[in-house]
Amino acid sequence: MTTEDRLNIKAGAKNQVWTHFSFYILLTILWIALTWIGNMISNQNSVSVMQSIAAGHQVNVTTGGSALAGVFGIVASMLQSGSQLTMIDIDRGTATLDNPMQRTFKLFEKSQYFWGWLWISILTFIMVFLWALLLVIPGIVKAYAYSQAFYIYRDALDKGQPISALEAITQSRQLMDGSKGFLFIMDLSYIGWFILSALFMNIPDLFVMPYFYTAKAKFYNQLLVKKAGNHEPFHPDDPDEDDHVSIS
Repeated sequence: MTTEDRLNIKAGAKNQVWTHFSFYILLTILWIALTWIGNMISNQNSVSVMQSIAAGHQVNVTTGGSALAGVFGIVASMLQSGSQLTMIDIDRGTATLDNPMQRTFKLFEKSQYFWGWLWISILTFIMVFLWALLLVIPGIVKAYAYSQAFYIYRDALDKGQPISALEAITQSRQLMDGSKGFLFIMDLSYIGWFILSALFMNIPDLFVMPYFYTAKAKFYNQLLVKKAGNHEPFHPDDPDEDDHVSIS
């Protein structure tokens, strides 16, 4: 993929979200709100600790607030994944722009979706963490290599050809071979939007998040088209050609 591809993906995502703004707000508002609440709880905990230190008081470390913030974050991640599946389907023309609140819960539409998401999330976290123990960069590289695993898992399941979480991770690595740098740069291009959102109490997230994740949905679909066009089927048993540390 080229710079022109990246610009086209972003332009298409922006136009799609802006044209159907009310749909995308309702599709994403729940997990955006949960993310806000989780961040607020986490920030309040941090402020309380700093105030206690500044006042010379003994700091009593409690895990209640952090655990609650973590719960909000996990639930938000589940709903975000459901929204992402919907965005992928809309881009393919296999889903319509209706019932946005219902589509937010798409992860729970099939039990296999949820369990696949859970196992893939756990396995990728462990793998990325272990790679990050070497240095930060290997962890980032592998995070991008495994980033499409759940979508691959869902597609295989819908085709009646279910695969394991590990197979999905392997196929994601193969699919992302040569495209990790493309996605990394595309993500970096949104930094200005994220800064703008932070300056205005995250309210712009109502547009920025749908825009960002719709672009990611388009990226995944175009990556599949590119792979099919190159006649490069997945072979999970192939040796890992990506174990060297580089962003390609």
